[in-house]
Amino acid sequence: MKRGKRSPVPESRRWTTGRARGVLEALEQSGLPATRFAAQHGLGVERLYWWRRRLRRGKTVSSRPPRFTEVRLAVPAPAAIEVVLADGVTLRFAGASRLDDAVAVLGRLAGR
Repeated sequence: MKRGKRSPVPESRRWTTGRARGVLEALEQSGLPATRFAAQHGLGVERLYWWRRRLRRGKTVSSRPPRFTEVRLAVPAPAAIEVVLADGVTLRFAGASRLDDAVAVLGRLAGR
């Protein structure tokens, strides 16, 4: 590294978010591959990748507010469910009846 030019690499072994941003900005401006940049500055390339992922995740969450869209489903009118039992009894489930309601009723009748 040239004399008089301050290294973007922090002195401390523990990085803050601000320091990591500074180093990653210096990496981007250098135009070097991350492996070469890390080697020139005595860094582990894994640290660069880790901070890059961490800062991107944070950026994605904070910079993009969730967007909601109302969805309306066009559901046809509920059809009737008709079950004819072996003994001739007919059960009709109409309107807003749910299939699991019909199954529950049939389950109880099975034991009669």
